Amino acid sequence: MTYSIIRDGEYKKLKTISVDGLILDLGGNFNSEYHDIIKGNHTFTSVNISAQYGCDMVFDIQKSFPIEDEKFDAVICMNVLEHVYKFNNVIEETFRVLRHGGSFIFAVPFMHHIHGSPDDYFRYTRSAIEEMLKENKFENIEIEEIGLGLFSVFYQSASGMFPSFLKGFFKNLAVFIDSIFFKISKRYRNVSKRIPLGYFVIARKVYSQNSRE
Repeated sequence: MTYSIIRDGEYKKLKTISVDGLILDLGGNFNSEYHDIIKGNHTFTSVNISAQYGCDMVFDIQKSFPIEDEKFDAVICMNVLEHVYKFNNVIEETFRVLRHGGSFIFAVPFMHHIHGSPDDYFRYTRSAIEEMLKENKFENIEIEEIGLGLFSVFYQSASGMFPSFLKGFFKNLAVFIDSIFFKISKRYRNVSKRIPLGYFVIARKVYSQNSRE
């Protein structure tokens, strides 16, 4: 577990996923924790913009990927798209390098403070994510909110002001209070669905007429 509510939620989702074959990790590195979470018999190829991060390939994902068509069984992109100005290129190129039946697995923040790596450009809603993927021929799209509740939003936004030895306490307190309000208040549940910390997404390249057009 981490000090981040959104990351905990993302890792919980990743633990339910199994992938066999080749996985392209956009924005990852050799030490990315989620490499050990995803089940299956697979091999990761990590991509980053600089070799200093420790990766297999170095290139700018805002440009054409130096990768052949339909090479990978899955592409993963964890908390990266908000840092990419030409995000649609990432989605187009991901579709191209995925084999038919392959999955695009990614997570993006929503109610989250601005953070640079080196820049922070966008926050995506559920509707935007769905349209972006459909425009690029992805199908069987699954989108799930991560980190629901006003107290979780407050903690995630303000956690930088807490000393490290108190972060775990305040994180658990925020999650606990949100869980109580979720149980007793329908209105709280409805409001919380509109203020997620982020989204976890799986979309597939399906061998169909739509994907051949």
